[in-house]
Amino acid sequence: MTHDFLIIGGGIAGVSAGARLAALGRVLLLESEPALAYHASGRSAALYEAQYGKPATVALNLASRADHYSLDGGVLSPRGLMVLAGPGQGDAFAHDVADMHLTEVSVAEAVARVPILRAGAIHAAAIHDEAWDIDTDRLIQHFARTIRTNGGQVATGARASAISRTAHGWEVTVGEDVHQARILVNAAGAWADQIAIMAGIAPIGITPLRRSVARIPAPGGHDVTRWPMLMGAGEGWYAKPDAGQ
Repeated sequence: MTHDFLIIGGGIAGVSAGARLAALGRVLLLESEPALAYHASGRSAALYEAQYGKPATVALNLASRADHYSLDGGVLSPRGLMVLAGPGQGDAFAHDVADMHLTEVSVAEAVARVPILRAGAIHAAAIHDEAWDIDTDRLIQHFARTIRTNGGQVATGARASAISRTAHGWEVTVGEDVHQARILVNAAGAWADQIAIMAGIAPIGITPLRRSVARIPAPGGHDVTRWPMLMGAGEGWYAKPDAGQ
């Protein structure tokens, strides 16, 4: 079967692009892993803070705010953000406060809000209540349903092994199957260069890397429900209260 759009990658970039394109033509989305959002999209801190990131990212954040509130009944819930500075982090802290429109608070106020903080280790603090948790699974599944509702297909465990240009578009080999499409969308995230090389396109230097995370019970039995996301100045570290941990 020939598709209008063939998307490689089932993270948030791939499924959201597929959902928008599904109204314009036949979509086939291929995800190499056994489930959608298997890597970064399903393992991120999942915080929506519109002013976070580079200017282009902030523009996209702001443009997507209304959808986050309305898609599938809304995928956001209140969280808030607190940025903390230690010794020698004054410049990074000032940069974060300006970029993310934070409100500076006293160290005592910060400790009152998050009692496990050590006042002696904090030189400055700022907060922002305009930050929300994102229900990533709900968001991903909403977009996947939109693709299918519009007649498209979402295939997991479908790893592309070869890509070739044709007179009418592209051919992508997955196992013994060959899929054809007019337009190919590379949404493979950290593996985007590998897909580009298969398609005969020069890579741009994207490399998949591992990250480490520690998941621990709430210290001292505290109720962390209303604690904000915590971030070190310059984003040297972050901690997110989640599911009592």
